[in-house]
Amino acid sequence: MTSTRCEDLPVCLMGERLVFLRSFCLVIETGGGVYRISLPEGYSWDGASIPRACWSVMGHPLESSVRLASLIHDWRCEHARTGAERMVGDALFLECLEQAGLPRWRRIGMWCAVRVWSLFFWRRRRGKSGR
Repeated sequence: MTSTRCEDLPVCLMGERLVFLRSFCLVIETGGGVYRISLPEGYSWDGASIPRACWSVMGHPLESSVRLASLIHDWRCEHARTGAERMVGDALFLECLEQAGLPRWRRIGMWCAVRVWSLFFWRRRRGKSGR
């Protein structure tokens, strides 16, 4: 997968978002290919977008075990132009959660949530933006 650990990411917490202090490049190797993500200084994300009501079961959105997976997923989905590209982001998310050692029930629950978001909201929002 990637040899980067969440502790290696040059980020700081600003409000409820993690923000990159400098540009950073991630290389993700999977059975399906190699993905390179170049993150600019100032890029921010909100972690794993877990609804507050679910934190006691699914964990905090910024906890270290989901930080890298949520970063890769958010970046890939924000830059996806097609449903297929979005699905790659979702698949990488699931693979990163597994690499982070999350229990199967939690990985599948989080993956199902991002797929539902994709089906009901992401495609509709992309359609309105002309993509």
